[in-house]
Amino acid sequence: MNATLDAVLPALPQILDFDPVREPQIRNGVAIRNQYWVVNPNTDTVIGNGKSIHNPQNFSKVWDSFREGLLNSGLDTSEAEVKFNVIKEGAAMDAQIVLKRYQYEQVLGEPAKMTMSFRDSHDQSIRRQIRAMIYRLACLNGMIAPREAVGIVQKHTTYSDPDTVGKIASKFPDQLLKDAQTMRLMQGVKVDRDDAIDFLERNVATYPTKTGTKVNKKWLDRIVGIHDSYNILGDNTYHLYNTLTHISTHVESRTADVATKRIRIEQDIESVIRGEEFQTRFMPELLAA
Repeated sequence: MNATLDAVLPALPQILDFDPVREPQIRNGVAIRNQYWVVNPNTDTVIGNGKSIHNPQNFSKVWDSFREGLLNSGLDTSEAEVKFNVIKEGAAMDAQIVLKRYQYEQVLGEPAKMTMSFRDSHDQSIRRQIRAMIYRLACLNGMIAPREAVGIVQKHTTYSDPDTVGKIASKFPDQLLKDAQTMRLMQGVKVDRDDAIDFLERNVATYPTKTGTKVNKKWLDRIVGIHDSYNILGDNTYHLYNTLTHISTHVESRTADVATKRIRIEQDIESVIRGEEFQTRFMPELLAA
């Protein structure tokens, strides 16, 4: 136990604190060259596979490096709330962190705080990353950065250096302040309901088929319901943006692996928000500013 780091954020839960074991893949009694299983020793479960260059490390090493980086950053974590998500029996993990000491209501015009996500995987299904975004309290939406991602999504070696993490994390408050200013400007960009629904149908409710594309009518009906639930925000880009971030935040799944689905949908919605059509059609005044 490290009391100094524990004062920043809690230690990793025991279910995620294990050293992955690499075992050769065997076929007909013979080891397959350069192919390995990744095993969770606590459950004796195969949680991934890879070649000899893939050498997964205990999540706790990276988590502690992240905690030390936050300590170096000077961020105030005194009222932080942390929720850990175990993905695929420990093959991957996700931690959601709300930093209550950072508020953006004065700029955004409604209650909002800073949230961070920390993600890693043993099976290479998720790139190791630290992300920061605004957390809108009225709907509990994680507000995907409307222009550029705030955080680190790089090679694993980046995270072995707490100083690097600290320098990057120290900039999060100012970067999110700029995002809040952008979101406030969104509230002044008019978007008719019909235009918003048309955009959502083509970019969120449509999926590819062998012969072209098809609209998921059931899903579109749900999206329209989500959009209309935000009518209090008015007919503007911020209304459409909140519809998108609601979809990426409030994810349901028929299986137990909700976290994986949420990460995938978040990535899809991020691509929509940062896409050319959303940026040029619904944020022209912001781009010109």
